[in-house]
Amino acid sequence: MFEDNKMFLSTLQPSATFEFARDHGISMEKTAIETELSYLANFDGRDLSVEVTGDYIVLEGVVHSSSDQARALRVAREIVGYDRVLSRIIIVGEAAA
Repeated sequence: MFEDNKMFLSTLQPSATFEFARDHGISMEKTAIETELSYLANFDGRDLSVEVTGDYIVLEGVVHSSSDQARALRVAREIVGYDRVLSRIIIVGEAAA
């Protein structure tokens, strides 16, 4: 698994950015997000899906902490841009502070 601050796909070609996804369309962006989420350390994304709706990426499902929600959103936004990610993520099981 990879650290939170390193993206898996960028380790394959360190000089690459996520422009490759934009150049190949939204289905490639979806795949890039799914791949990055699968390599996040200490992240349980089995109840989280990445869907395409028009020009938007929709993250939908359940995570177990607000930090997991933030991590998933960060990954998606880094790949497709902040304004193209919609969140339908529900946080369950997090203890009240």
